[in-house]
Amino acid sequence: MPSVNFFNTKYKTEPPRNDEEFKVHDPGNNLPAITTPADSELYQAIVHNPRQLLLEFIPIDHNITFQDSNGNKISTCDGLLHTLDNNEYIAFVELKDEMNSWITDAKDQLGNTIDLFRQNHVYTDYTRRYAYAANREHPQFAFSLKQMMQEFKNTYGFSLRIQNEINV
Repeated sequence: MPSVNFFNTKYKTEPPRNDEEFKVHDPGNNLPAITTPADSELYQAIVHNPRQLLLEFIPIDHNITFQDSNGNKISTCDGLLHTLDNNEYIAFVELKDEMNSWITDAKDQLGNTIDLFRQNHVYTDYTRRYAYAANREHPQFAFSLKQMMQEFKNTYGFSLRIQNEINV
């Protein structure tokens, strides 16, 4: 697979922002995810940025395409959020609206994307590394998922959070 720079300007679809709060929305219809203002009704996740760090959201699904050795599209997460001025924070985000098996699907998409990122970038440069499975309809998760979350961290080096509030 050819190397891909996730941070290439051709993949950046919106300017960085330092809002104390904003939202992330997957509009569907094969369109990439976007950020929306704090007062928007369109969202699956809410980003809390109390230190007002300069953050950049880069959509991945429907923006950066990856294919396996057979030419099949690899299922990736909706986007990544990272601090622009330094390598303090990075979070991969998968946005869901479904009711059934959404956690497993989101976890798999996040894992695929993190694997691809790790093949192309030094992920350990980031101090705080997260993967968010966010669902507005199911903002909280059952504590029985702690083992899955620990296995995810052991496998990918990112802390998995199953919640629709992203705390920077």
